[in-house]
Amino acid sequence: MKVKVILLLCFFYNISYANVALDQLNARLAAKSTVSQKANTDSPLIKEISEHYYFVFIYRGDCPHCHNFAPILTDFANTFHVEVKAYHIDSKTLDGLSNQPLTPELFQTFYASGGYRPIVPALFLVNRYTLEAYAVLFGEAAPHELAKRVDELMQHIQERFNA
Repeated sequence: MKVKVILLLCFFYNISYANVALDQLNARLAAKSTVSQKANTDSPLIKEISEHYYFVFIYRGDCPHCHNFAPILTDFANTFHVEVKAYHIDSKTLDGLSNQPLTPELFQTFYASGGYRPIVPALFLVNRYTLEAYAVLFGEAAPHELAKRVDELMQHIQERFNA
């Protein structure tokens, strides 16, 4: 009986110790994440995006993927101070987004001229001055996937114009 009690005490001790270690690790990771996020918002690349580009988000009001991606995009845009112009392909809206219909001219600009199929959600990055549009993604994405794709796209744009 004593052996069982000792084993149970050791088991509970290890569980409580593991939780303290886990809490300390989570606190360190959260602190590191906050520091790196502050550093990222001050980067020249982020400043260039917020000053020279805006997002065009094309959605359908009854699309579950559009509903899932809209808050991710909104959070990303608010964090990095990038304007979002949203256009719907039906008369339904998404919370927090503008209620502008996708015109035939915009359809031509974003889908037909680029050779893209009309898929929603669709996200494009548009240069404010040249109005050149770059496809960021089609379909929904997690926040880290959106950030990675925008970073890759900006590197491609910079290489193209600095070559």
